[in-house]
Amino acid sequence: MSKIFNRSIKVSGETYKVGASETAVTVLELDGSGNITNVKGATVPTDADAGYAVGCRFVDTSSGESTTFYINEGSVTSCDFNTTGSGAAGPTGYTGYTGYTGYTGDTGNTGAASTVTGPTGATGYTGPDGNQGNPGDDSTVTGPTGYTGYTGDTGDTGAASTVTGPTGYTGYTGDTGVIGATGYTGYTGSAAMEVVSLVFTGTAVAQTGTVTTGSTIIGSFVAGFTGNPAPSHCQLVVAGTTITGTLVTAPGVGTDAVDISVGLLLA
Repeated sequence: MSKIFNRSIKVSGETYKVGASETAVTVLELDGSGNITNVKGATVPTDADAGYAVGCRFVDTSSGESTTFYINEGSVTSCDFNTTGSGAAGPTGYTGYTGYTGYTGDTGNTGAASTVTGPTGATGYTGPDGNQGNPGDDSTVTGPTGYTGYTGDTGDTGAASTVTGPTGYTGYTGDTGVIGATGYTGYTGSAAMEVVSLVFTGTAVAQTGTVTTGSTIIGSFVAGFTGNPAPSHCQLVVAGTTITGTLVTAPGVGTDAVDISVGLLLA
């Protein structure tokens, strides 16, 4: 026989972390299968969590009007808590009949068009012209000086002269017994010279040639080139019967070459 309690029951509940989301709630009642039937908490259980019986009641302790009570309308393995609201709304009353629409009054006659033109408004004040800006200062910056071009190669040295100067006049024959003065010796042409060719190819920066002992360098020029040799300067030195030429920069690579002819005055 069931027993009647004559005093109120105090239920404190137990804190659970339910489902995959591990939402923390206070469980007040469980059914015989261990599923939650009555629960409260500050966060509504996450949809699809398992462990809540169908029809489980949830009280949102952090909510307000019409969003406090929820019911699980999903399943034990996938919950779906929805608010129960604040009661169902009553039936909508009948809409009364719409009264008859009154007749539309006649449109009044159109008044005559006005022929009076209103006065023209006064012209607004024209503002003073703005002051002209001060002219900019003259630039004191001088543009950069252009690069100095390469010094041209020395021109070809002329061939040695082979023409002997004219013989001086023969002195007049003096009077008998007196020997006439000897005439002037004719001008002797320029001294002889020789030309030596030094050919620099590819990555070579030094080249030698054979000269006559005592010869002196009087000039040089580029006699020819192959490919696209790099611009350079050549240093020339004579020692004994050997002349040595040294380039600051090699002609280049492969078949790039330059032929420098050197003119020397024979001793």
